Parts: sequence; C-alpha cells; structure tokens
Amino acid sequence: MPGAAYGPGMLVRHPLRSEWGLGKVLAVHDDKISVYFKDDSQDVRRISVDHVALEVVEGHIDSLLDNLPPFLGDRFDVKAKKVTFAEGRKRFEEIFPRGFCDPAYLGSGRVGKHEFGERHYKWSAHERCVEALGSGRGEKLFADGKLDELVERACTVVSKDLNLLSPFENMAFRDGLSGDSAAAERFFQTLFAFIAAGIPRQESFEPFSDALMSLPVEEGKARVATWPVLTILPFLAHPDRFMFLKPEPTKECADRMRFNLQYSADLSWLTYHKLMQMSDQLLKDLRPLGATDYIDVQSFIWVIAKY
Repeated sequence: MPGAAYGPGMLVRHPLRSEWGLGKVLAVHDDKISVYFKDDSQDVRRISVDHVALEVVEGHIDSLLDNLPPFLGDRFDVKAKKVTFAEGRKRFEEIFPRGFCDPAYLGSGRVGKHEFGERHYKWSAHERCVEALGSGRGEKLFADGKLDELVERACTVVSKDLNLLSPFENMAFRDGLSGDSAAAERFFQTLFAFIAAGIPRQESFEPFSDALMSLPVEEGKARVATWPVLTILPFLAHPDRFMFLKPEPTKECADRMRFNLQYSADLSWLTYHKLMQMSDQLLKDLRPLGATDYIDVQSFIWVIAKY
C-alpha cells in the first residue's frame, strides 16, 4: 500500500509489531509515514510503506489517541519522557502488587503513613462530604438560610485530614466564602446545580466556575479561583462522576502519556472537558487492575507524574 493510501488521523496497527498496540498516522512523506503507537516506548516511528503494509483500523475510539499533542514534523511539542500505559501499570504494581485491591493502597487509617492508604484518606473525605452535605443536606441548609453552617461544613470537609488543597487554598476558600454572603450564596447554588446535573456539563460548569471567581480575595493573599478549589467538592461528593484537578502532577502525567490537556490556569470548560476525557480513558484501561472510580485514576496520575 503506497504512502498516498494513508492519511493523517488514520488508526493503524503494525502487522509485525503487535506489542506496539494501536497507532495513529501523524504525517505522510511520499513512501514513508510518521506514526505514533500507543504502547511503543519510542515516540514516533517513520515507517516505509514499501516494505510493510499497516493494517487500517476503523470504528475504534480512543481518547488518548484522539488528543495527541501538537506534532512538529518529527516530534511532539512536549519535553517529558513518554510513559506508555503498560509502563505506568507496571510501576503502579511495583508499589501496589495487587493493584487497586492492594491492602497498602486501600489502607486502614490506623497505622503508619504507607499503610494509611492512598485510597483510604480520600474515601474517608468522600464519606465526610456525604455526611455533611449529601442526600440534600447542603441544599436544605441553603434553603433554610443557614449559610454560616453551610460554609463551616464545606470548609471542614475540604481541609480535615486531606492534603488535596494547599494551606493557602484552604485559607483563601474560607475567607472567600466568609467575606461576601451574596457571593457565597451564588457559589453554593451553582455548586449544587453542577453536581445535580449528574455528569459534567458546560452549561452548569461555567456558572459554577464564574461563582468561584467572584468570591472576594484580600489584596496580597492567595487566589481562591484555582483548579483544586473548583474541583474538590464535586470530586468528594461523587468520585464516580467528577475528577479532581491538581495542576502540576496532572499536566506531567498528561505530557508523559502524550495527551493534550489544553491546560489553562483560567477555569475553562475546555480544560475540564479534556481532563474528563483523559480520566475516562484511564479508568476504562485501569478497570482490569481493580480501579472503580476517579479516586483510583487520580492515584494512578500521581504515579505517572513521579515516574
């Protein structure tokens, strides 16, 4: 099959290199084509189609391949070393041999830090969130005008025994909710609407992010409108529906796995939508290892970021 028979965007497999997995054609150069193979440790292969005919794959959807970084002719526009999913899984199993069912991962919360469990403290925070705000409790406090109690419960949920927010973000969040009652009411109203939508939707995300950005910030203090602050309560309320975004490790993981997160420090729907696409694909790929929700995906992201 000559090079002209292939086009950028086509999904292919190499007939002699099944271990490379699914690939995507990036560019065509006469009799050679540049291909990115998902499971190949090398970033890009230039393959002579005069010597081997690649198998064209139709009807397959893979969010990681659909969101590759910009290709600059011979390489991707990223600096981080590539980590394949198989390499990431191997690293995760080196730390937790039984995957997401490993006792050291699940933890008990009663002994040293390692045994405390990566999942345990996040799931405990989820349970606290449900107890404090779930089953309509948060909405009822809001309807009854008990804003101070609602603020206290929300701040306690995100700060108690949890390291997902920095101390500065915790302080900015509390100060922002306490500094302007009208802005705080808008924040909770849009938070509940975003969660009630069931799955992330742009029409409920944007009012929610706007409400967070409208919370007051004292001059010289940390900003409240950050990705961790925005995403933590939906994540803790429903870790099966919403993903948490800690920028640095998430960007590092995305770069290593060659996913174009289209990250912006601004609270944009595009970035959150791309985060959900990446997380959905990872959750699908991690289910054989025992993953059940985005808590597990977030833990895997940290492992890849530190690879």
